[in-house]
Amino acid sequence: MANEYLISKWKMWFSWFDHNTDGKVCAEDLETAREKYANLHHYDADRKKAAMDAYSAWWSEYLMFGKSEITEAEFIECQKKAFEADRTQFAKRIEEGQEAVCSLMDLDGDGMCTEEDCMIMLKSAEHNNDAVNRRWFDAHSVDGKVPVKTSVDMWTHFLTCDDESKPDMVVQLFKSGF
Repeated sequence: MANEYLISKWKMWFSWFDHNTDGKVCAEDLETAREKYANLHHYDADRKKAAMDAYSAWWSEYLMFGKSEITEAEFIECQKKAFEADRTQFAKRIEEGQEAVCSLMDLDGDGMCTEEDCMIMLKSAEHNNDAVNRRWFDAHSVDGKVPVKTSVDMWTHFLTCDDESKPDMVVQLFKSGF
């Protein structure tokens, strides 16, 4: 059974995507995020379309549970059902989703994300506090880049670990104004 700590983290994650803060995540939120992501990268038309398609596919599969619109309560219920049905499968699904979204930051395919790529992903999600974003980047960078695996592991831990005694960097980031 999902405990209150894990549910509180899912609520934090949901808030990450509710860009217009209307209590639901929908196509408008997706469009805001993916347009900002593609525009901040200054992609040409073909690359922009590919990036926006990949972002949309991830959004639909891993965030929206196939729905066109989802409230926080519906989102939490979907997470709880998946978690309680098969915890191992839930963790696998979360990890796959994080691999997909984090790979959007790895533009050259070397398994690393540059500071610019990380900042663009964060800003596309309306996290515009450059000081907090840089602190996160600096805390995880190796030779000026963050390993994709580090991001995947950190977010997977955040979305699957229900043990409050284990340190959670993402919870700390949300609490710091992320």
